[in-house]
Amino acid sequence: MGSSWTTESGSGLPVIDMLAESQVLIGSELGFSEGETVTVSGRAYAVAGVLEASLGPVLFADIGVVHELLKLPPQALSYIGIQVEDSWLSWRTAMEQLMPGLSAGLPEPAAPQALMTDWRVRPVAQDLPSASFARSVLFNLGALGSLALVVAWFLIYQVAVIWLRRQRLLITRLIALGVRPREFCVGFLLSFASFGICATAFGILLGQTLSGVLVRLSTAGHTNVPGLPELDLWVLGKAVVAGLGVCIVGGGAAFSREWFDAHLPRWLSLLLTGFLVALVVSGSVVESSGLVGGFASILALSLLAVMALTSLLRLLRPLSGHLGGRVLLRMGLRDAVWYPRVIGVALAALALAVATSIAIGLMVESFRLDFVRMLDIRLDGDLYLRGEPTEISRAHRWLEAQPEVARTHVSGRARGRVAGQPVVLSYADHDARQMQRYGYGQALGGRQIVVSERLSRQVGAVAGDLVEVVGEEFEVVHVFPGFGDPVPRVLVDQAAARDLGLTTTFDRLTAEFREGSRGQDLLQSRLQERFDGLELQRRQDIRSLALQIFDRTFAVTQALTLLAMTIAVVGMYIALTALRLAQGPTLQLLGFQGVTSRELLALSALRSLVLGGLALLLALPLGFAMAWVLCQVINPRAFGWTVELQLPLRGWLPPLLLGLSAALLAGLLPAPRERGDLDAVA
Repeated sequence: MGSSWTTESGSGLPVIDMLAESQVLIGSELGFSEGETVTVSGRAYAVAGVLEASLGPVLFADIGVVHELLKLPPQALSYIGIQVEDSWLSWRTAMEQLMPGLSAGLPEPAAPQALMTDWRVRPVAQDLPSASFARSVLFNLGALGSLALVVAWFLIYQVAVIWLRRQRLLITRLIALGVRPREFCVGFLLSFASFGICATAFGILLGQTLSGVLVRLSTAGHTNVPGLPELDLWVLGKAVVAGLGVCIVGGGAAFSREWFDAHLPRWLSLLLTGFLVALVVSGSVVESSGLVGGFASILALSLLAVMALTSLLRLLRPLSGHLGGRVLLRMGLRDAVWYPRVIGVALAALALAVATSIAIGLMVESFRLDFVRMLDIRLDGDLYLRGEPTEISRAHRWLEAQPEVARTHVSGRARGRVAGQPVVLSYADHDARQMQRYGYGQALGGRQIVVSERLSRQVGAVAGDLVEVVGEEFEVVHVFPGFGDPVPRVLVDQAAARDLGLTTTFDRLTAEFREGSRGQDLLQSRLQERFDGLELQRRQDIRSLALQIFDRTFAVTQALTLLAMTIAVVGMYIALTALRLAQGPTLQLLGFQGVTSRELLALSALRSLVLGGLALLLALPLGFAMAWVLCQVINPRAFGWTVELQLPLRGWLPPLLLGLSAALLAGLLPAPRERGDLDAVA
């Protein structure tokens, strides 16, 4: 009887057609090399391959050999692996090459449940949650990182519009001399392509440096810091295509709109709006759309906001002529809405960058509040000990005899299955006080369990349902978030765990000191000296380390949004500079009439504040909507639990203030004095 062993290329596992009865596969941690002999239960086996995938001290052998070594009955099987034909396989491969983790947004292949009516079928990803977590994190970072490309497209488009408007007279004369518009368009795009090549080369060098900074930032305090991957031809090719694509597409769109006056028909605009609304609804509601649907809904929301901003500027345009007050005030307010085609794209880029920053800020702050709540749930004590059950039992008796200790609590874990899904069963004396930490104010009964949200989503069980736990029926009485659990967790009373036939050995111990007691440090020292084989941690140390890791985890995400906002501010400066250059004669006339430079500066500041206010007026609701999608749609599909969206000031107020300050700064920076200087700015 033989066993086939196959794997994907590059996974660190050897590819072997068939394992003979005298061969085994062995983990690299055991220290054997391929071709050596390992002795198991008095029998010698040849090492056919070494597993370099950090699986731990494991050994794989033919199923018949395993049954013989473990003395199992012939019908005892842990599981049967089935390779399902994946219709998305070619797309997954292409997407992974395009961006690591991007294929995590595609739906998993359906299991052939109809062919296995007497078996419970589940995808392997449920037994390897850490792998799916990693792919989801990569997908989220890739999707957020692509925001910089979107904002860069707005910037390039804005530069192209300014360039074309400044060269309109020259273009008109060249066309009168016989140059066809399409020929000029080709030359225009070639010039933008050369600009894109230079910018891409600089971006590759800067990106390599920035990636090193982000890696060090996100792994601060870790001893094992991964090295940066080398820049291969594929990565360089993607960078060149992205840089050139942004420049050519942005320049082409600007040329079509400015020279050919290309506009969408009203019916097509309404059709596009309906399609985007449908995409938002379907991507948020349809669970099977996965991460792709969630981020597609965010993209559709962003495009709807851009369309709404252009419409808002057009609606405000006729109202600006009826404003009262001083002349400079009327001019500042009118100029802000009188040129939607010049500044509309820059405003959209700023609004999108600020909205994304708000969404990320609210998601991180909401996640942090939930994370702190999770820490409060799990860290219900002052000292935490882990170790062998015998040592935990001795330490438990010793701590109960100490006058400084108010209460102790022991718990243990075991592997099991709930409705066929592999879970971790946490058993303890789950009285009312312990269960109150999980949001359930009653003690667990003999046939009651509390399940994590991840398991609830997998098996479709809610409070009041009956599920099978290790062959017995239990009632689900509550669902708790279970933040960050790599495997779904179930709470069961220790008496019920014994009834299930589990060996309830306790390997965790929590001790809580009496309020106002002294000598806690001395007690901890005595505990460490007496039980040196136990791992001891204090509550404040665990909490502090957990929050530090949390902040480092989201440092990269916040850096990406800050980068996008920086690009948007540059676009805003270019748009305002073009507006000031176009109004050069008007400003000179105002100067001849006695308007001081300070008043002109106030005019620029007022115009910038109005423009920034319009962008932020749109960014605030868009940011809230994007944050809701991130918390209620993206996070459950990626990680298995829902983040309760909250609206703390520190989540949305700093991006608003930063965006308004950036718009004001862009308006107050001096404009180029020479006509050629604008090209240098672009």
